[in-house]
Amino acid sequence: MSDVGTSHEDLERFLAEHHLIGAGLRREGVAPPRRGNTAAYWDWDGIYRGLMRSGEIVTIGPDGMTGMRSVTGIEARSFPIWMNAQILMPGERTQGHRNIRSETRLVCQAPKDAVFVCEFEAFPMERGDVVISPSWTFHDHWNRGDVPAIWVDGYDNGYNGGVNLNDRLPVSSPYQEVKKPEGFGLRTLGHARRVTDKPPFPLPPVRYPWEETRDALSALKAAGERDPFEGIHLMLASPVDNGPTLPTIAWHAQLLGRDEKSRSHRHNSTTFYFAFEGAGAIVIEGETLAWKTGDIFAVPAWKWHHHENGPGESILFSIDDWPAMTKLGFYLKEQEAV
Repeated sequence: MSDVGTSHEDLERFLAEHHLIGAGLRREGVAPPRRGNTAAYWDWDGIYRGLMRSGEIVTIGPDGMTGMRSVTGIEARSFPIWMNAQILMPGERTQGHRNIRSETRLVCQAPKDAVFVCEFEAFPMERGDVVISPSWTFHDHWNRGDVPAIWVDGYDNGYNGGVNLNDRLPVSSPYQEVKKPEGFGLRTLGHARRVTDKPPFPLPPVRYPWEETRDALSALKAAGERDPFEGIHLMLASPVDNGPTLPTIAWHAQLLGRDEKSRSHRHNSTTFYFAFEGAGAIVIEGETLAWKTGDIFAVPAWKWHHHENGPGESILFSIDDWPAMTKLGFYLKEQEAV
């Protein structure tokens, strides 16, 4: 593998070698998509090095080349949902906008003063946090710290009819004013909330702090509640109706024990994983894909798969479009017989 290099062409070449493409960069001539059950896999080394160099040579902002600086798997765009990774350098802020697709984010690293601004409220970026910007909600990203902020995006592009409407704030006033007090969304979406007779549109932004997710995993572990197919497994529920995170996708977190081997199952929804901690493997239709911390990978729909974890505990975050498939009346699941 070559070094990242210092030019846009060097970066494009490096990303292609890692089966990635970058926002704001040339897309033509990249490596052809890989084929096979385990083709949708991108290693953290390529993601991280590509992001860091993108942060140095690809500009963003209202007058810049692009409204975001991200790297996406070449094969990812063949799925109805996908994950990619994004970086925001110190002092940067992206132009506020809203679009039809939902935009969801899992923080990998960030300085203390970095925030997501969603619907005029600032949400802290802390490692392991998941922040949801539902369809047609304004959002921008603001790194007020002194080190880069990096996060993983989860998108539901396959459910917007192929038309991702994008409404940007004007260049003359590109940023949202933070008008709502800290914790506004959390305080108004609990058991004491506005009186309403139907779900709101757009749905409100939500932050799922890592501390709460970690504590929930620990509580399930202490209670011995282990799913035979997914290990210790939980969903980030919508505070609006306690259902899946969004109508189209659900975020999950799971803890796999030392040397744990799960039972096999398949479903006609797609799952994208981010390896948050640890190392292990997933076996898809008999093909083994080894992963480590920071890697992104996917399980295609209707493929038998199971987990084979490494010698230490591991934590995976994932998105899955079973909510959309369920609403459409198409969702099916099969499980290995006991």
